[in-house]
Formats: sequence, C-alpha cells, structure tokens
Amino acid sequence: KRKLNLETDHQYIAESLPVSRGKARNPAKGAKSPGEKSRYETSLNLTTKRFLELLSQSPDGVVDLNWAADVLKVQKRRIYDITNVLEGIQLITKKSKNHIQWLGSQATVGAPGRHRLLEKELRELQAAERQLDDLIQMCTVQLRLLTEDPANQHA
Repeated sequence: KRKLNLETDHQYIAESLPVSRGKARNPAKGAKSPGEKSRYETSLNLTTKRFLELLSQSPDGVVDLNWAADVLKVQKRRIYDITNVLEGIQLITKKSKNHIQWLGSQATVGAPGRHRLLEKELRELQAAERQLDDLIQMCTVQLRLLTEDPANQHA
C-alpha cells in the first residue's frame, strides 16, 4: 500500500492543469475507424425510422424481429426497445414470440417518404396551373382582339 504524506506543504498548482473552455475537440477522439459507426448512425431515432421502413415494405405488415435485427445490423435489444414503445401506443401487436404486426394505417408507416412524394407532386401541379393560367390569359387577349377588330364585325 502507498501512504499519503499529509505533512508536506506541497500543493497542487491549478495553473498547471489544462482548463477546458467551450467545446474543444479531444484530439484523441479524432476520426472513427472504418468499421465504427457514428453516434447518429446508432441512434434509436434512426433505427426506428429504418424499422418503420421495413414494416412499410412488408405486404401483410408482419415482420420477423430476428430478420429485422439482421437487416438493420443492430442488437435485438434495440428492436425490442422500438417494438415495446410501438406496442404500448397500440401501433403493433405481437403475433408470436418474434413476429409483430402493424396495426396502424398503411399511410402512417411510410409517411415521411409519402410526404416528400406529395410535396413534389404539389409543386408540379402548381407549375402546370401557372402554365394553364398563362394560356387562358393569352386566349382571352386574342379573343378580345378578334372581337374588337372592325374587319370581323358583321353589320
């Protein structure tokens, strides 16, 4: 055992210790190795989105949890975290030990992707509407010119 000598007048000097101010990066942490995933890539949020994408691709809404864990390359525990919450809010039900079934509407599962598609379709429809409005305005002007032209007047 080491004894701590409390009878010396030695004091640690605060100036000799590095003081961190703000969010300085630790150079030891640096870049991740090729096989190491970032914190975002392993987040429950992203894993849930990817799991819901798998659910949306299932024709009958049934997913094998072992298969999902393999496809998503996550621990089964993470899949259980997701399914426990979804079951708690009654969006899924357990069909058997490792199979769950989606209870929500199909629109709910693929909502983010569907939303992007609908936004794109809306922009395209708005552009087509502007073109049609321009054509209507041009036709109106041409019709007015034709009806006001004295050569087209019938007496």
